[in-house]
Parts: sequence; C-alpha cells; structure tokens
Amino acid sequence: MRPIQNADGHVGLTARNYPIAYNTAISAGEVVKLVNGLVVASAAAAAAAILGIAAENHPGTADALNARANGTEILVYDNPALIFECPAPVIAAASGSATTIVPASGDVDANSADDSFNNSILVLISKAADSTNTDFIGKHITVTDYAKTGTIITKASGGTPAAGDKYEVYPALGAAVGGIASLDSTTLSKLVVSTKGATKLKCIGHDFDRHMIRLMAVEHALGGEE
Repeated sequence: MRPIQNADGHVGLTARNYPIAYNTAISAGEVVKLVNGLVVASAAAAAAAILGIAAENHPGTADALNARANGTEILVYDNPALIFECPAPVIAAASGSATTIVPASGDVDANSADDSFNNSILVLISKAADSTNTDFIGKHITVTDYAKTGTIITKASGGTPAAGDKYEVYPALGAAVGGIASLDSTTLSKLVVSTKGATKLKCIGHDFDRHMIRLMAVEHALGGEE
C-alpha cells in the first residue's frame, strides 16, 4: 500500500512512532494494527481495526546501517482519514459468452457470495494470442451480477472472452472490499481476489490510468467505526 493523501484533500502526509517488539518483522507499505499496545501486521482478512500503513522497514534483525531495524519503535501513517492505494488485482478468463465471464480456476475465491462482485468494474488489459474477443483493450465492463456457483460474472452484451484474456478488477465505489478480496497474505500490501475477507477496508476511488485502487479504513484504531 502507498499512502497518497488525506480525505480532506491535504497531501502533507505525516507518520508517528509507535511501539513494536524488537523482533517483529514489518515492511514499509504493510497494513498494520495494534495488539496489546504493539504494532503488528494486520491479518489478510483484516477483521480488526487497522492502525495504518507502515512508513518504514522494520526487519526485526540487527542491521549495522539501520539502527531502527530491530529497535522498539516504528513509523506508521496513522491518520484515520488516510487514503492509500494498491494495484488493481488481475484475473484471467477461462471461458465466457457475450454476457458472461468465467474466471480461471483459483483466480476468484470460490466462496465469494452471490452478488459480491455486483457493480464492480472490470477492465480488459490483454488478450490471449488466439483470442477472438471483439472488445477493445481498455474497455470498462460493469458487473451486473455474480453467481457463486460456477463463479459466473454477468455483464452487458459485448465481446466473448477467450481463455487467457486478462481483466483488472476494481471493487464498487464505497463498498467494503471483504466480499471479493483480501490482503495478500505474503506482503499485506495489496489486494487479491483469490481469497476474500478484507472487511475493514473500503474502496473509495479508481485510478484507471495508473491501474490503482484507492482505499480507506472502514474501522480505525484511532477513530470510530463508520
């Protein structure tokens, strides 16, 4: 995740020191939370209130060039009104029709509920070498329905997706993203749709030119639940 501004439009980002166990490993850009007064990495499902975005690397091991590497403080971008961003997740089609897209196996969490992708935007970013899809690269496709059984995405009539055609996924504006995405369990710094459950994050903007999703906290450790 990369912080970009605050919701009031102020772009002067500030980070504050928070206590952390000397041996806790956190990377800059990770979503973090507080547990027993100490900074730790958020869970991939982000079910607890978040504190913000780590502003520095804290590998938790000694580093002669970085005295804070295994220190007991870490800088965190902690404004409850912080807007941050990450790359849009990408899925591939396995098949489809003029009005449907069936994602490749494993690209979308099989337990995502019916309608969870409704009103999301898909952007076609590439076609397979043998694709006969007549949609143009960059086309924005609004999801009108989603069926859990068969992971079938319904769209307005258009090109027929071929296996290997790739789409960026932009969650519906204002929606908590937990129904369709979670934080990447390895980096905790981007969204993935192969798992779901990032309930304490919501999508508040699409930057199609830069292929980024803008996010805010649904529940913040320093603020109230919205």
